[in-house]
Amino acid sequence: MSLFTVDSNNVFGKYVEEAGTYDVIITNARLYTSNNGNKVISIDYQVLDGKYTGCPIIYADSLTWVDYPEENLTMSIKRFNSLLVACGVKDGVAIDSLEQLASALKGQKLAIEVEWKESSKDGKYYLRVLNHQKLLQDGSRPNGKTRPGSSQNERQSNFGNNRNQSAGYRQQAPQAQNSGFNSQASFNAAMPTDGQPQRPQQPQRPQQPQQPNADDLPFN
Repeated sequence: MSLFTVDSNNVFGKYVEEAGTYDVIITNARLYTSNNGNKVISIDYQVLDGKYTGCPIIYADSLTWVDYPEENLTMSIKRFNSLLVACGVKDGVAIDSLEQLASALKGQKLAIEVEWKESSKDGKYYLRVLNHQKLLQDGSRPNGKTRPGSSQNERQSNFGNNRNQSAGYRQQAPQAQNSGFNSQASFNAAMPTDGQPQRPQQPQRPQQPQQPNADDLPFN
């Protein structure tokens, strides 16, 4: 059996250089607490097909859960529902906690629309996820819009500068073992509720090394 197979799509230095809509797989979902005390899930992606196959899209998507006042809770539920429906999760699947959700997101496939947005931190442009969709029937669709003001010598992914490669987390919450969404029954068993989205229980946070601030992300 061979050790590995050479694949030109699986190399360092390849980045998505155009805005558009891409079929992706979730490679990581990190749960942390923002400075104002809200829970946030930051999601990383990898393109599944087309000219940017294998390219990462990272530091581009953060979903915030705000449960007070009531209208903010309503928007939070709609925000996370949009992501889960795009991932193919069926109606009636109960979500009991953001910790379980962040763990189960890894490996899910969907489509995301991304656009260049200017950072208030350094004035540069980075890809930002605008919305979540179900996988495209005809594959990824780059739209030809490259980074504003970029040159051939200034190709940058959403890594930004060096400080941004490790940026993003004030404190990462503990994550449960990935239960996935492959089986609705197993997912319901992992997160039993009455079937209605509800406020996540606040877990007791273990002592962990201090992580960089979420406000340092390049797209804020």
